[in-house]
Amino acid sequence: RADAAVNLLIEHLAIAIVSVVVIMLLFLGWREAAIVTLNIPLILFIVLAIGLIAGQTINRITLFALILSLGLLVDDAIVVIENVHRHLHRGVASLKQKVRTIIAATNETGKPTIIATIAVILAFIPMAFVTGMMGPYMGPIPFNAPIAMATSLIVAYGLIPWIALRWMPCRIQEPTMEERDADPKDWIHRGYMRLAAPLIDRPGLRRGFWLVVALLFAFALWEPAWQFVRPEGINGPPTPGTVELKMLPKGNKNTFNITIDMPEGTPLEETDAMARRVGDLLRSDPMVTDYEIFVGRAGPIDFNGMLRGAVLRRGSHLAEIRVNLVDKRERDLRSDQIVLRLRDRLAPLLAAHPEANVKLVEDPPGPPVRATLLAEIYGPDEAGRRAIAARVRQRFSSTWDVTDVDDSIGADQVEWRVRIDKEKAARLGVPTARVTQAMRDYLQGFSIGALHRDEERHPVAITVRLPRTQRVHPEDLHRIYVSGRNGAVQLSSVATIERRTVPKPRMSKDGRPVVYVTGEPKRGSQVYPLLEMDRALDGSTPIPGHRLTTGGLRFTDPVPEDTFGYQLLWDGEMRLTLDVFRDLGAAFIVALVLIYLLMVGYYGRFLLPVLVMAPTALTMIGIFPGHWITGQPFTATSMIGMIALAGIVVRNSTLLIDFILDYRARGYSVRTSVLEAGAVRARPILLTALAVIAGTSVMISDPVFGGLGVSMAFGTLAATVLTLFIIPLIYYLWQRKADAVPIGQGGGIR
Repeated sequence: RADAAVNLLIEHLAIAIVSVVVIMLLFLGWREAAIVTLNIPLILFIVLAIGLIAGQTINRITLFALILSLGLLVDDAIVVIENVHRHLHRGVASLKQKVRTIIAATNETGKPTIIATIAVILAFIPMAFVTGMMGPYMGPIPFNAPIAMATSLIVAYGLIPWIALRWMPCRIQEPTMEERDADPKDWIHRGYMRLAAPLIDRPGLRRGFWLVVALLFAFALWEPAWQFVRPEGINGPPTPGTVELKMLPKGNKNTFNITIDMPEGTPLEETDAMARRVGDLLRSDPMVTDYEIFVGRAGPIDFNGMLRGAVLRRGSHLAEIRVNLVDKRERDLRSDQIVLRLRDRLAPLLAAHPEANVKLVEDPPGPPVRATLLAEIYGPDEAGRRAIAARVRQRFSSTWDVTDVDDSIGADQVEWRVRIDKEKAARLGVPTARVTQAMRDYLQGFSIGALHRDEERHPVAITVRLPRTQRVHPEDLHRIYVSGRNGAVQLSSVATIERRTVPKPRMSKDGRPVVYVTGEPKRGSQVYPLLEMDRALDGSTPIPGHRLTTGGLRFTDPVPEDTFGYQLLWDGEMRLTLDVFRDLGAAFIVALVLIYLLMVGYYGRFLLPVLVMAPTALTMIGIFPGHWITGQPFTATSMIGMIALAGIVVRNSTLLIDFILDYRARGYSVRTSVLEAGAVRARPILLTALAVIAGTSVMISDPVFGGLGVSMAFGTLAATVLTLFIIPLIYYLWQRKADAVPIGQGGGIR
């Protein structure tokens, strides 16, 4: 399974590389594309080498980090090679002039590219401080992406100019004054001028443009809010057009697990019969290739099973079935859709056997939790906690989209205690050990040896045991005889038996007694049924005279208060979701602050960085509609993409603003400066954006990292297109009164 996952990601990485190369060929030419392509294996090799030194391993997250980095690591090379291409296109007088031209072209983009690359790195670094299990899970992304960006910057300015000098052709001819001062007018330049000039010159068209942007932004923000507007309320199916919120979507796996819990004390044969009934349904499903039944013990233990307590599953009333599906490349249905279909097919069987608790457990896409929906009930009294848990379990069962409901209370278990009259046994010559041995032999059987088989690793015990129909019940002591001093002695004459209920096990968390109620969502996110249950349970009185309070739905970790009352705290995937979005939200804010401080230090002004960072909000116009179009929920990986976009958008804005300031410093009017800067930088900005889109689009089909791919691809598309027009337009409106005043003489934003 690991090999298949890694091979698939390597295929995606190869597709992304080919896509980037094709884009370079279409827009720049084969020599320029070859130079940029040379960067990719070199940078990836350096990143992997540094990862090896740092103790990183090659896993799914590492490969996704490399795919994410692929769209970014060619950006610096594209900016440099495009600017060199533009300058050499004018022609040079000699080979020495070619060297000076390449150096000048490289220097022209040097400062803004370095600052923009640092901005992208600063956007990733705060993600390294995500807490909990999600921190190590996502750790390769903030590790590999900044290293790839830093390496690409060094290679772009240390190697690209040297290769360009030897590979890139140029016209050896003294350029005229017009050619020296003018930039080549390609179709991108002309198209940008046709679109941008009317926005600058016509106020009516400009107002219409702002209105369209505002409507798109409002629509994008409305989509995540629309998830709470449902015909049947929050406890019902989502409205079409909804972008749901979720920690991580369910992965498309090739296997899943079925657990069967019968009432405690159920004979092994009955548990096995129930498991075989479930197996008969599995056998008739075309998506199931094979399955393996484990009765009386747990199946193979994985990380998810360890956290859910599968290691402790022992007993004649327990069974597990490991189900293997048709390979995901050979089927149209996702594994979660297959599981949902099997739930419906199992419904009649479970209705006929209500005593059986059958759960279909899917492998989690991210860090495992005890249960997706997990209620922890605290209180001063064990009986009260269990009574409340019973009411909470009823609420779970009656809530839309909640299945596999269970609790930690367990069923009553009977214990038989044999009391031996030692004095009477001694008079009859019956040792106490003989009574104990007789009870064990009749109830459990006894071993008479071991069988060594070639196909078995360990010896197989040979046990003599009565058939179940002839076994003695603990109450039937009069049917059991033991040898005494004067012959056989009826066991009931020297021993009595008591039937008692065993105290139920008590669970505790952090030293506090607790009762768990668990459940799983059938189809959608756990957020909506949980919010409905919280609304119904908070402030209720499940037991007379005691009010139940709920908590655990804030960004801070809850502390149980069980001294004077009863409290329900939500845990499971909801707690993990809140913690992750809290940490990622904080990382996003820290990234914006760091980028702003970087821009202030670079420009030496406080307002200009605000203009540079303004298009960051425009990514929303692409992110949420992109999730809606692709049918993806907004997940933690989507949030990571949104954080990364902050650095990418600032990169484009920095390149635009720097060229605008350069034109202004040369004495051009504000109108000419913004139009020429936008037209000149349109091609490299579009190329870098297309590289990001091509590099990350292959992730959209992944069930876990699809949100990251959607955010990067659609967010980059929207932000790039709008940035090319909004940054020049805002700068023009802000500075049009300073027309034709060079920056050094008082112009510019302070």
